[in-house]
Amino acid sequence: MSKMDHNSNCWLVNTGYCGKKTEACLEQGVVTIDIEIHLMDELADDIINLKYIDTKSSNFEYLREEYRKMDSKFRAELAEEFEKIRLPEDSPEELQQQKMEILTSRLNRLREEARLLRETMKEFDRFEKHERIKEIIRSRLCYIGEARLNNWSEAIFCFANDVHIGDLVVMPLMDKGSFAVGRVRGGYEYVENAFDLRHVRDVTWIKEKIHFPQLEKSIDASRGIVSLSGELKTSVMALVDDQ
Repeated sequence: MSKMDHNSNCWLVNTGYCGKKTEACLEQGVVTIDIEIHLMDELADDIINLKYIDTKSSNFEYLREEYRKMDSKFRAELAEEFEKIRLPEDSPEELQQQKMEILTSRLNRLREEARLLRETMKEFDRFEKHERIKEIIRSRLCYIGEARLNNWSEAIFCFANDVHIGDLVVMPLMDKGSFAVGRVRGGYEYVENAFDLRHVRDVTWIKEKIHFPQLEKSIDASRGIVSLSGELKTSVMALVDDQ
């Protein structure tokens, strides 16, 4: 088996405390999420449609307009710099080199500004969709505490949107300190007629059982899904590579 891609994200996904559910996940090649929320089935269509939510808030429109301005500015300055760099054929090589360095520096600066603006738009888009999930949950419950609302909405959004195809998922098993590790191979799906596994992502299970007691403290039933990083992520990948 080939080595794991260490650039992949790694997620600890809590499927609940039912051994039959984890067995079914392994048998069917899927992973599910359990956040102790009884109205998950009512949210299925909304979760599926999250990617199609059009964020039209004034703040997002402002960022979008700023990006358009940045693009226009980039094109105008690029054309201007190319005009400046045109020198007579008999110009000293040193002068030509200086002009190229100035152009390269300006391009790098503009490229970085555009990157930062794209990242800001991406984060704001995520924030808008996360808030949309909160609105949906609130609309279906008489009351919910803010802490639980944040946990539920974050888990739902993360499971459906932040987990990408190719990412690793680590699923706790019934045996204390044991986990299954797999690679995600499909997007979020709602399987209407399934018994326990209705909210799923397709997974290729690489290791159906590895012993990793250090990971126990990362399990948080209230959150449902946790991103693993640093030494924990490195250790999981090492275990997968070595076995």
